[in-house]
Amino acid sequence: MQLLTPQQIEQASAVVNGLSPAQQVWVSGYLHGLSSQQVDIGATGLSVSAAAAPAVAQKVTVLYGSQTGNSRKIAEKLHAALEAQGKDVTLSNMANYRGNSLKKEEYLFTVISTHGNGEPPDEALGFFKFINGAKAPKLDNMKFSVLALGDSSYDEFCQTGVELDTKFAALGATRLNDVILSDVDFAEEAEEWHNAVLSQLEKASGVTSSIALGATPPAAGSTEYTEQNPFQAEIIENIVLTDDGSDKSVLHLELSLEDSGIKYLPGDIVAIQTNNAEDLVSGVISNLGLDPDTSVTIKKGTYTLREALSAKRELTHVTRKQLQAYAELTSNTELLAQAKEKSQLEYELYSADILDVLELWPAKLDAQSLVDWLRPMGPRQYSIASSEEASPEEVHVLVKHVEYHYRGRDHGGVCSSQLAKSETGDMLGVSFKDNASFKLPENGDTKVIMIGAGTGVAPFRSFLFDREAKGIEGNTWLFFGEQRFQTDFLYQTEWQQHLKSGVLEKMTVAFSRDQEQKIYVQTRILEQAEQFYEWLEAGAHIYICGDMHRMAKDVHEALIEVVTKQSGRNADEASEWLDQLVAEKRYQRDVY
Repeated sequence: MQLLTPQQIEQASAVVNGLSPAQQVWVSGYLHGLSSQQVDIGATGLSVSAAAAPAVAQKVTVLYGSQTGNSRKIAEKLHAALEAQGKDVTLSNMANYRGNSLKKEEYLFTVISTHGNGEPPDEALGFFKFINGAKAPKLDNMKFSVLALGDSSYDEFCQTGVELDTKFAALGATRLNDVILSDVDFAEEAEEWHNAVLSQLEKASGVTSSIALGATPPAAGSTEYTEQNPFQAEIIENIVLTDDGSDKSVLHLELSLEDSGIKYLPGDIVAIQTNNAEDLVSGVISNLGLDPDTSVTIKKGTYTLREALSAKRELTHVTRKQLQAYAELTSNTELLAQAKEKSQLEYELYSADILDVLELWPAKLDAQSLVDWLRPMGPRQYSIASSEEASPEEVHVLVKHVEYHYRGRDHGGVCSSQLAKSETGDMLGVSFKDNASFKLPENGDTKVIMIGAGTGVAPFRSFLFDREAKGIEGNTWLFFGEQRFQTDFLYQTEWQQHLKSGVLEKMTVAFSRDQEQKIYVQTRILEQAEQFYEWLEAGAHIYICGDMHRMAKDVHEALIEVVTKQSGRNADEASEWLDQLVAEKRYQRDVY
């Protein structure tokens, strides 16, 4: 039986091919709505019916706080599915959400990531300040659910989501289900949360839903590249930027995106797929005396032990919480006591990989217990160092090769070590993340202050090449820090060319090891506090990229000091003023 004529099929295909996934979900819901009336299809005798829509629409808000786009994408999919069901649904970013609106919410579904070590994303700072302040309203009429995204390599795993869930309940809101905590491999938890949300709304409305997360395919003729389906990019250049005599090896890689259709903007992030080194995988298996072909289960998938340890589980780093779990699993009371004490085992946690743990505190684990204990391994994320305007169908990355010797064995970063060994022509699986919290101002005449140390200068290379390609000159000031001028001045000739052409108006450098007293970028900021503040008063946007624990923290303290001395504000007032710059997207950070 052919329900559509060839012409109708052609017309329908032409419409669908031009729609985004979210729009396709909406059309699906629209057609479902039309089918709620009894439909008789000619002489076939076929009839289609559906339950009538509820008499009263449920008011739903989907709220998100995102740093690299994961929370936003999950929220957008839920919003599209609810909209397709005919819900009165609003999608909102925490940066734009008015806190007073909380008291009017009926259903609030929130996706929130944890940034850094237990902090909200920058765009969510204002929202968190509001709900933890005296003006936070009672939420007795609100029902809510929270999906928390995080990375278990940090001690405060999913802390932001946990705090939000606790705060909503404390304000009187009704929790529909326990907060769901998701790690770097969050796809299944996101689907679980999505389905739980729809189920709760179904119970309240009496209407059954058939729209599932991820059910909508990308438009015909296009491919959506994700962490689960990465694009295979060819390495077209791989060079070492640091000179002989440097204490480190920093790589510049150029990858081809030819025929991928991938688009990105300055400030975005590229995620590179990686596998654990074969010798490390074999060492772990051998230490425990396990069969590498033993079957193990990870969520809904089944793998051999070797497959799981190669591509699915983190082996190069161990966390304090993970060490505590290992001590409990192996009944090692002495190790448990040490792991719980933050002043203990600091060097081991900084240097050890999983094989070191098994050698330092020997125990017997079966294959499944081992896999269950280990953390999931995700792709490694890097700030993009190129501009699509200047280098079409390419993406450039700047990577420090992590390598060190510990306990008689060479250790290395899982991805950086792979990249250091890679050659031109090799293929890498890549996907991209929209970093909405690290974007150039729309007005090209706006002043831009860029502060980066080491590989943290990568996005600023992207910024400047993008401005050059668009013919924008001046109003740019780059602070760059490294160890030594002679060996570590990354992209030196490019910065000089930008200065000569006028694309880069001013550059200030800090090389910490070239003199007895160490000098860092924050030192240079304080030295030029007057001009720095003049730029801020003129509307400059500040961008910081680098290590969150030291560099970014120290630069922030320097900014408070600059504002205090130059404006007459006290430290608290200066801090609040910088918070306001964050809310206005004039102070953006890409830290790791």
